[in-house]
Amino acid sequence: MISVEQARRLIFKNSFPLPPVPKPLPQALGLVLAQDVKSPSDYPLYDVSAMDGYALKASDLRNASQAKPVTLKVRGTQHAGDFLKKQLKTGECFKVMTGGVIPAGADSVLERELVVERDGKTVAFYYTVVKGRNIRYRGEGIRKGALALKKGSQLHSRAIGFLASLGVDTVQVYPRPKVGLVITGNELVKPGKKPKPGQIYNSNQWMLETALRETGVEPVLSILVPDQPQRLKTQLKKALASCDLVLLVGGVSVGDSDFSKPVLESLGVNRIFWRVAQKPGFPLYFGKKSKTLVFGLPGNPASAWINFHEYVVPALRVLQGLPPNMDRLEAKLDSGDIRQGWKTLFLKGRLDRKNGRLSAQVLEGQASHLLKSLAEGDSLVVIPSGKGTLKKDATVEIHPLPGKK
Repeated sequence: MISVEQARRLIFKNSFPLPPVPKPLPQALGLVLAQDVKSPSDYPLYDVSAMDGYALKASDLRNASQAKPVTLKVRGTQHAGDFLKKQLKTGECFKVMTGGVIPAGADSVLERELVVERDGKTVAFYYTVVKGRNIRYRGEGIRKGALALKKGSQLHSRAIGFLASLGVDTVQVYPRPKVGLVITGNELVKPGKKPKPGQIYNSNQWMLETALRETGVEPVLSILVPDQPQRLKTQLKKALASCDLVLLVGGVSVGDSDFSKPVLESLGVNRIFWRVAQKPGFPLYFGKKSKTLVFGLPGNPASAWINFHEYVVPALRVLQGLPPNMDRLEAKLDSGDIRQGWKTLFLKGRLDRKNGRLSAQVLEGQASHLLKSLAEGDSLVVIPSGKGTLKKDATVEIHPLPGKK
């Protein structure tokens, strides 16, 4: 048996990012760059106008005033997407729209609302203008060949928009892992069906399928298998051959129907550890076959979910090129007299802010088979192993849970 921290270290020691793949940029949302992206172009590509107005030479307006406006000849109109080759001369201007390329020879843009258009051929200017006004210069955002986004960046919509603006259409990323979910148990029946005597509803399958989706991973396999070693072996063999991570739920303890460990090891899975000094979730199994990670979670639903959150989610992050660390907070216990023991406790809790400080309430219903407190809570209150008793207002570590608070 090992400690919680030893279990984490062994998982991370055996977890590595998946081989990178090319992905079209619109399909890379949430994925992590496997290499630096350098800009293939200047941005902006040209000197362009930041306003609807008139492109001109600032020197032409050096004497402009309300009393003595300067009149310039309108040479043409420059829309966004146009590229006129005409050279602007002294005494001339171009009408230009936002995003329009600045004509050669112009060095500033005066806003349209600050001028008076006369006959469509000439414009009166009442103000002087500083050179460079309202011009977005070529390459001012980024130069061709410069680092746009570094390896390890996770691609959200803003990053995708930025890369698209540079002309990038494909990126090298770490793919989402292929995860197989295998639930075991003769007693399980699908929710919505009437259970026979002795049967219970299969909450683990839907709970862990959706828990995977909360991390951005869609399971490629999700199946319920009865407690029959040969049938379990057949399904696990398929999962091990096609998945980067296999999540086996149930059958990892020491009962007569707990076949998961021997079946896994008959298929060549190398056991790295079994059983962690924690509550709930004590009979956690972790192994590996070639590059495929294997987690065996206990069948009690709260145990299964807590082990998924504490160990499987960080491993999934590593496979996708992300750091394994997750959110950690500190809070004051809202209630006290929690006895420590030889196991780390993961208690279902709810956070509140009182008098400007974060407090943690330990909820009723801490047993490993009870999900109501896990559904109503928003955090896990972590009580380290020890020989003391934690009193009210003791500082404890908090692991926030996913979902809207």
